[in-house]
Amino acid sequence: MPETRLPFQVIDVFTKTRYVGDPIAIVRVPATGSTLLTQEQKQLIAREFNLAETVFMHDNAPDASPDTPVKIDIFTPEKELPFAGNPTVGASWYLLTKSGGRRKDVTLTTKAGKVPAILQDSGRVRLQVPVDFKEHNPIQLAWLKSAQPDLQVMDYASGADGAETVASIVKGMTFVLLRLNSEDALSRFKGHAGKIEVPWLGEWQGLVGLYAFYEREDGVVRTRVFFGTIEHPAAGSAASTLAGWLGKRKGPGKWNFEIVQGVEVGRRSEIEVQVEVGSDGEVNKMELGGEAVEVMEGSIAV
Repeated sequence: MPETRLPFQVIDVFTKTRYVGDPIAIVRVPATGSTLLTQEQKQLIAREFNLAETVFMHDNAPDASPDTPVKIDIFTPEKELPFAGNPTVGASWYLLTKSGGRRKDVTLTTKAGKVPAILQDSGRVRLQVPVDFKEHNPIQLAWLKSAQPDLQVMDYASGADGAETVASIVKGMTFVLLRLNSEDALSRFKGHAGKIEVPWLGEWQGLVGLYAFYEREDGVVRTRVFFGTIEHPAAGSAASTLAGWLGKRKGPGKWNFEIVQGVEVGRRSEIEVQVEVGSDGEVNKMELGGEAVEVMEGSIAV
């Protein structure tokens, strides 16, 4: 029986410069092979790439309407995710820029819902985030703060014993938002041993990350994201969560946030988030924006 191989691309997201931003892999699954890959195989392939996320993009049938949504599955090396910003921006950019300029919009189908995206004249992708924003009871991280060798109590906006915000952008994607008092303090922060446990998440239980941030006077929000000791150069879902929380505190209206991440790991990522807060003070709509660039391509045996 001949070996089956699937084409893949690796692209850097939230940048237009190769070898910075956040790399993801996109594996194309042909329309005739929708059942070709099992969940276990997808997980093994994601582990083989060992990137923050691997996207499995299911091609539509040749006779499908051009506006038919494109299904994607998102995997980390450990698990499947319902939504993540980097893969959706990257997959949208790939579909729209590889269409020869004939398309300016596309809709992705994720486990969290439909994600409409457009390609702007600047080459930047802008997509609508599936929002199920929820702020949970806060959490105390005194154990984590006391274990930081290069930070002092004055570096934390909440002090040594203050509670930190816990928020989810969708069910299964939750971040602890740790506000720091300076960009220098942000640069000195270290990843943490152990897992942050938030036992009161209920149906929002899933991936939990730590998102450290500092708001500069020029309006730029500098951030870093950690999953234990592992730091990722970008996290669109974390940026969306933070923007939702900041937007709610500003009140009703449309709020734009420019978020810069990945500087400390040498992979600067530039993320744009627009948040619309309704008169009831809740997040009604959110858009995530960014660029991408193709780095490599090949095929993978399955």
